[in-house]
Amino acid sequence: MKNISYKLLVLFAFAIITFSCTERVDIELDQQEYARIVVEGALSTDTTAHLITLSKTADYFDNQPPTPVTNAEVMIYNDIEEYILTEKPANSGRYFTESDVYGTVGSEYQMKVLLEEEISGETEYNASSSIYAINQVDSIALEFHEDWGEEGFWEVKCYVWDPPTTDFYMFYVYRNGEPCNDTISDVFVVDDVLYNGNYTNGIGVAFLDQSYEHQKLLPGDIVTLRVSRITEDYTNFLWQVQEEVSYSIPLFSGPPANVKGNIDKGGFGAFAAYSNSYSSTIVK
Repeated sequence: MKNISYKLLVLFAFAIITFSCTERVDIELDQQEYARIVVEGALSTDTTAHLITLSKTADYFDNQPPTPVTNAEVMIYNDIEEYILTEKPANSGRYFTESDVYGTVGSEYQMKVLLEEEISGETEYNASSSIYAINQVDSIALEFHEDWGEEGFWEVKCYVWDPPTTDFYMFYVYRNGEPCNDTISDVFVVDDVLYNGNYTNGIGVAFLDQSYEHQKLLPGDIVTLRVSRITEDYTNFLWQVQEEVSYSIPLFSGPPANVKGNIDKGGFGAFAAYSNSYSSTIVK
């Protein structure tokens, strides 16, 4: 009799747990009240049309693209010059400088955004970043690792002198002019602790998975490495973003947190300024 009662008690407890786990909970949030501006953009030493993208945060359960922030006034300036950005196309939230604009090494740049309609009670947002000098890359080399992954990896090796200062770098790889790592999660971002003040002598800075079509290399392809010397603040921002979008180990890690950028008044995202150095090679 006791055994039967125990089994019934266990079954009853299991039923309570099962039904309690399937209860629907509706969370209603006022998107307009809690919306924040999101700024993404940079100014580099390249002569090109530089882009600043403006959008608003969306509801957690909303599977639609972020709402662009349109008709804003966006400018980048320092003590000497000022660049007014133009929204192209209209109502896209994408703001470009003219194509002949470039940043100057040793200069601190300010970014200012003036909104047509306020977001989170504000109509003006600002950020700043500085451009530091970068040594020219001597050369790059490619090494294929056929035993890495399903179809192998190409390792991109960089040869350059690193100055005896604390520096931070970001690496982009292009195949015939098209980016191979065009998302933040794929970008290699490092400090120079391991080779500070020394010659890198072929350190691996990018790894192209040949099972991905946009990273696959063929004989005759031109591979270009872009090395950017970035600020410590922007480095920390990129590391935080990469941590948030990567897998959590262990599985039940702490909850994700807002990534801290350099946009004032509670804005999200970052404005960066940095210098670039390039080197290319041909796939044999």
